[in-house]
Amino acid sequence: MTERPSPSPAPGYAPASGRPPRITRPHPATAAIPVAATAVAGIVATVWVALHTVFGQHYDDLAMRVLDGGTSGLNDRLVHLLEQVSVGSAAIALAAMIAVAAVRGRFRLAGAAIVLVLGANLTTEVLKHYLLTRPDLGADIGTSATINTLPSGHTTVVFSLVLAAVLVSPRALRWLVTFAGSAVGGLTGLATVIAGWHRPSDVVAGLLVTLAWAALVSAFVAGTARDGAGRHSGSFSAMLGGAVAALGVIIYGFGWTAGPDASRIIPVTAAVIAAVAALSVSSYATLVSRTSN
Repeated sequence: MTERPSPSPAPGYAPASGRPPRITRPHPATAAIPVAATAVAGIVATVWVALHTVFGQHYDDLAMRVLDGGTSGLNDRLVHLLEQVSVGSAAIALAAMIAVAAVRGRFRLAGAAIVLVLGANLTTEVLKHYLLTRPDLGADIGTSATINTLPSGHTTVVFSLVLAAVLVSPRALRWLVTFAGSAVGGLTGLATVIAGWHRPSDVVAGLLVTLAWAALVSAFVAGTARDGAGRHSGSFSAMLGGAVAALGVIIYGFGWTAGPDASRIIPVTAAVIAAVAALSVSSYATLVSRTSN
């Protein structure tokens, strides 16, 4: 009796070896680099529009004047709150986040938080004081037209701590951190404008500088997630926090400003700053859930 030959395996078929297939997780840079690149592109666009176009310079100063039209008592309170943002207070907040990461046994995240905060703030200072200038384009917007204040240092300090908190927070609490962080980030940026310290573009640039550093940290420092991407990254709560910040300023703002530009300037400026803060927190929370839990 002749033995029938066994059929050849189909092309591309590998026989089972009895072991479960090896799951290869993508490198964190796969998701992080596009986020960082988008943030850098946003910084470049903000710099070009705000510093090198007549429209951008005019809108920036007009928005600051309108939002700075509140009562002196309100402005004094905002200035007092903003003065609490110092090297000492930032160091205390960062130390608390390092402690959270250490308690969780995530020492790599503790180092990542330090790199994030230091890198973002150093970049902001170098950009503002050494690399960027505000040319006089004849926009007729006041004697401070050529004084560059972009990016906002106060916004960068607070928002870098916000994203560091997102990075080190346990997944179960991340929805609360993203909600509060988005609201705090947006309100801090808007407060610097209301207090007359910064133009709106300064705030947007500070937010994006921080997001770029946060994404780079997740790509090269934070490592991969221990148990896969989480289903609840905190994106919705981040958007909700941004909406609270915007609505709060819009509703409260109309109580003190009666100028003809108020109905246009206040909602647009508040919405843009709050949206950038919320989208930054949301995108980073999603990234963290994929790369470091």
